[in-house]
Amino acid sequence: MNRSELVYVIEDDSTTATITRILLEKNLHSGRVQLYANGQQAFNQLAAALSKGTDDVPDLILLDLNMPLMDGWEFLDAFSRLPLPHPVCVLVLTSSINPEDRIKAASYQSVAGYFAKPLELSSVMQILRLRRAASGPEPRKPNVAGAPLHHLVYQSHATTPLDELELARLLTQSRAYNAAHGLTGLLLYSQGSIMQLLEGSEAHVDAVFARIARDPRHTRVVKLADGPVSHRLFAQWSMGFQTINPFDFAQLTGYISPNPIGL
Repeated sequence: MNRSELVYVIEDDSTTATITRILLEKNLHSGRVQLYANGQQAFNQLAAALSKGTDDVPDLILLDLNMPLMDGWEFLDAFSRLPLPHPVCVLVLTSSINPEDRIKAASYQSVAGYFAKPLELSSVMQILRLRRAASGPEPRKPNVAGAPLHHLVYQSHATTPLDELELARLLTQSRAYNAAHGLTGLLLYSQGSIMQLLEGSEAHVDAVFARIARDPRHTRVVKLADGPVSHRLFAQWSMGFQTINPFDFAQLTGYISPNPIGL
């Protein structure tokens, strides 16, 4: 890890929290792990660090959902309004097996993953990889140094329609990758139809689009817009997301490019 080398573990069960801290410290090699028994304690500490203007802000937060005083959802709501100095990777660590919780977690832009308790060593390694991906080597820089901004909009159709759980998994993966490569954007989905806007350096945008064009999960891939831009439209979103009805989807894609150029 770099920068502050700080991890928050927000967990009300002391045994689970201690085991999580031991596993993290064993694999971090350097850095600090701080335990908080509920979201309110962690939020107060984070808000205090920000108000003092220090860089003592975590790179990684492992968040339980069911806690007293301030639960995980309430913490995420409050956390989303904080002026953070660098990306913070939030991973949900919960005993909940409710698919709706996974779907709800994916609706938060800051959440990069969802893990079941108890934490295992294999999960720890995946967590550290997600943290590195979500922060990236130069998290303070929105795009490659010296590279002009570029955007690309495409439309495609899923070979097999995605359910909400599959969409949630796709979003968490995309957000981690995009944050690591200075990409931002928006994903719209409607009954198997997909439209995505990507913005960042031309090299990274083109690399993502080339991968999507080869992906067997996508068919009828069409570029709707492709070119340089002066500024980002979604600078705060590594990947915003919204489901819309088919009529609005058709109207929107027609508005962007009435005569799209296919591959």
